[in-house]
Amino acid sequence: MVYRNDALDRGILVTKLNRIIWTCWFQGQESAPEIVKRCLKSWVEKNPGWEFRCLDAYSVEEYVNIKEYIKLNIQEITAASLSDIVRILLLHEYGGVWVDATLFCSQPLDNWLPEKLVEGFFAFARPAPDRPLSSWFLASAPGNRLVSQWCGATLRYWDGRSRADSYFWFHYLFKELCASDEEFGRSWQRVPHVSADGPHSIQTAGMYEAFREVSARVDWASTVYKLTYRVEVDKIKPDSLLASLLSPIQDTGSGEAETTSSALLRHVVPRSAEEMTFASLKVSTENLGDHIQILAGEHLFKRFGVRPQVFLDRDDEIRSAPVLEGFPGPVPILMNGWFKRNGTEWPPNGKLLPIFIGFHIRLFQSPELLSDESIEYFKRFQPIGCRDIYTEMLLRGKGVETYESNCLSLTLDKRIFDGGDEIFVVSRDRRIIEFIPERLGPFTFRSHYTGSNDFENNMRSASDLLNEYKSRAKLIVTSLLHCALPAIAMGIPVVVIYPVNDQAGHASDRERFSSLERLTRIYHIDQLGEVDWEPKPIDVGMIKLALHDCLKSALQALHMQPSVMLGPIASSDMLPPP
Repeated sequence: MVYRNDALDRGILVTKLNRIIWTCWFQGQESAPEIVKRCLKSWVEKNPGWEFRCLDAYSVEEYVNIKEYIKLNIQEITAASLSDIVRILLLHEYGGVWVDATLFCSQPLDNWLPEKLVEGFFAFARPAPDRPLSSWFLASAPGNRLVSQWCGATLRYWDGRSRADSYFWFHYLFKELCASDEEFGRSWQRVPHVSADGPHSIQTAGMYEAFREVSARVDWASTVYKLTYRVEVDKIKPDSLLASLLSPIQDTGSGEAETTSSALLRHVVPRSAEEMTFASLKVSTENLGDHIQILAGEHLFKRFGVRPQVFLDRDDEIRSAPVLEGFPGPVPILMNGWFKRNGTEWPPNGKLLPIFIGFHIRLFQSPELLSDESIEYFKRFQPIGCRDIYTEMLLRGKGVETYESNCLSLTLDKRIFDGGDEIFVVSRDRRIIEFIPERLGPFTFRSHYTGSNDFENNMRSASDLLNEYKSRAKLIVTSLLHCALPAIAMGIPVVVIYPVNDQAGHASDRERFSSLERLTRIYHIDQLGEVDWEPKPIDVGMIKLALHDCLKSALQALHMQPSVMLGPIASSDMLPPP
């Protein structure tokens, strides 16, 4: 994918980059030294068209699942090493730009970065003879091979290791990949090499020295400058080099505009997730797609430290809610998925506090969802996050405030290690096998329909099935929405085919698939001759972030503060000196 700007006018093909800037200060921005605050502010001021996200020890786990790969309670990992792990996981999952918290932005990214992304990756080169690149600035397009390989190498490095064997272990992994993988090495060589010397020139010239005496030693054309938080503020004189860059260092906290969420949190009493009872849906269906949506909701909740304690059947208990007898309420619950039968159980119980994200309506199965009583209920809790365009338009036509949230199954983690070499054909209807061309090769057929309504067993089966796809699939061909969406989220190439259906059934499928159609082409059975059987994975990093933000906003409205803190983080002396 490409986008056009001035670089294209000069004949340069530019790889699409998600316009997001990542950084991290584990102690939180408010506790950061003033020089760090000024560096962070420089990225916001110089790049108004970009999202800027500064993570801390509380918010890291919201975005990447560190604990799945790293055991901080038994591994002695310093803040510097943990930051390296965080940055490569973020870029693998979402793409964008990583900047260290002590990196100062001197030129807008749009002025210089696009033309450097001919390989979908950029880093400043050769900060020392033994290191091919610096890691304090990294830019990656979605699904970039260099980042994916480096991410896998990073997790393998820490698998079973108690501590780092070198200060520059992260850089040496990249160097080893260049030496051991010819394609990797050639790709890095094609990246435009810009020396790291320019960004380091403020430090090497002498930050405390008088500007007029050392300015000639500074590369003033550099787009960024690498600074350090270890600054003695009393040594910074008005005529010093550092003061001239930062103009001058001062407290940036009091005069800045607040975000909506931070302004809100100043006027509420914070609560942790442990202080609230949360509910989750359950289902008595045989379709594992229903269970996959519940798993996705639990997965996203877990990122914020939330674990549901009570479960209500989506179709048969959402209004009667016998399990809530004795609860004073309110009990928050994710309302995602398809509420498709038993109209007597709608609208939901008054003790429930619904969080509508990924909500879907099927009128011919659940007309009660558009009754007058139901519309009033939706309006009480609007805006309603709709799974698809069809549902969004239905509710908007009734005067309900809505937005297209997409399905929560798109928040599942992208796989890091390459999958297997299997092709899966997944459908409810085995007739699809008759239409698969022989040139596709051997494949494994799977159905998401178990023949059982046992909720617990089906939840385990759904989890096992997702793990099977994640570890074994090189391609999935499917007519099932909730096979296609989680596969896309996990970074698995997919070919999506409409179910074999009559005209009325196909019209219904188009409604269900209305948002998926925005992500990929969906083929009719008679169009399989047009299929590219070697498709690329589809990037949904920004959709994942939007879904993340939807839930975070809902939790903030419940006056909740983050409760999952990353740690413990080892002392810096655990890392060998450079």
